[in-house]
Amino acid sequence: MTKKDFFRILIKLFGLYALIFTAFVFVPANMGYIFIDFKPVSLLWIFGIIIFLVLIFTFLIQKSDRIINALKLDQGFDDNRIELGNFNKENILQLALILIGGFLIIDYAPVFLHFCFLAFKSKVSRDSSNLMNELFFGRTQDYFNWTIAGLNIILGYLLLTNTTIIIKWLTRKEKKKIQESINTNLKH
Repeated sequence: MTKKDFFRILIKLFGLYALIFTAFVFVPANMGYIFIDFKPVSLLWIFGIIIFLVLIFTFLIQKSDRIINALKLDQGFDDNRIELGNFNKENILQLALILIGGFLIIDYAPVFLHFCFLAFKSKVSRDSSNLMNELFFGRTQDYFNWTIAGLNIILGYLLLTNTTIIIKWLTRKEKKKIQESINTNLKH
């Protein structure tokens, strides 16, 4: 597999992820705004964002080569091929941890910032008894979701910055078992 093929696959997978995120997370989460406070502007705003995300998906899927060439992702490597046979357990674990940490940050950063905005808006609002402020933020569930989003961002950051420590921790038991089996084989 060439470097360009690898980046092409990654870009297309990210585009597919964006489409799935739009369909199953963004649309259902924002339908509540339409039902609670129906205004044509909010409906147009949500449809505009959906159209924008679908255009991003289409661009990522159909124009992945253009993205690779514009960002020069396939340049600067020693050779043009990726040998997947060179992947050992540690490399696969490292890639998985980076992907999981990145997706945690990508998924929960907008949610966290959204709750920060709503909390700020509810604190500085002149009319704190306004029913709309109470509908959008201030319930126990809102604080719980805000906390969960913050913890997921912290977890994603820790996964990204401590991959080698986590890999050593995950593989230590296996290395200990291998060493014990070598010692028992040497005794016999």
